[in-house]
Amino acid sequence: MNQKPSVKVAVFGASNVDIMGFPHQPLLYGDANVGTSVTMPGGVGRNIAENLTRLGLQVELFSFFGTDPLSDYLKTSCAALGISIGHCTTIPHATTATFLAVMDHQNDLALGISAMDLYENLIPEDLNPFWNHFPDFDYIVLETNFHSEILQEIVRHKGKAKLVLDTVSGKKAMRAEAVLSELYLLKTNLLEAKMLLHKSPDDNLQPASLVQQLLDKGVQQVCITLGKEGVVFGNSLHIAQLAPIPSKIVNTVGAGDSFVAGLIYADALGLNLAD
Repeated sequence: MNQKPSVKVAVFGASNVDIMGFPHQPLLYGDANVGTSVTMPGGVGRNIAENLTRLGLQVELFSFFGTDPLSDYLKTSCAALGISIGHCTTIPHATTATFLAVMDHQNDLALGISAMDLYENLIPEDLNPFWNHFPDFDYIVLETNFHSEILQEIVRHKGKAKLVLDTVSGKKAMRAEAVLSELYLLKTNLLEAKMLLHKSPDDNLQPASLVQQLLDKGVQQVCITLGKEGVVFGNSLHIAQLAPIPSKIVNTVGAGDSFVAGLIYADALGLNLAD
């Protein structure tokens, strides 16, 4: 794409190292599975920032690093990709956040372990250094690796920016509840939407009804991804569903992060939600 919207985006989110294992055959639990592994930069916030940077937007990543070699690896990677991290904070003696993913033989996530102590221990005051370097942004991206108190603190400094939030995971999704009425755009999946709305994961609810309930809580635009069933989305004008584009799945880790970046890019171009 050669269109480059003239907007500035602040991304508040996690930077971590992804360690992913891919089995050669269907997983056999309780045993050592033969396969391959890969280590790469990750983190919902960092991934969204990378995708937006690749799309040519002006992006500033507001994240946290530790003081171990893995953090040096992340910083070097961000610099090589052109992700602006000049206002990120290093936490003394902290260990880099990691995400361990075990994939199934179809390259979809079978099991993940998120070791995010660095972010679990943050308090709102840890964000104070950010506000000294916080110009007006067109979009601010949030994600729920930050606790509710952190999200609320960021919202208080949003100015006129459009707030976009990714719910990350089922348990962490509930952290977004306090800021729903402030959101311009919410991206979630079916499980996360249910938990955010205090529904049982086993409830047989129509995705469109979940979209409407989130709109009723003040979110302006909602997208609930449904895996192979595509996405259901809506705003005050209508609610609809789209099937996915047929494709060969290489790796689903980071797919939702790419989806968020695409939504922001399209919105910056002036496209409506369906487009």
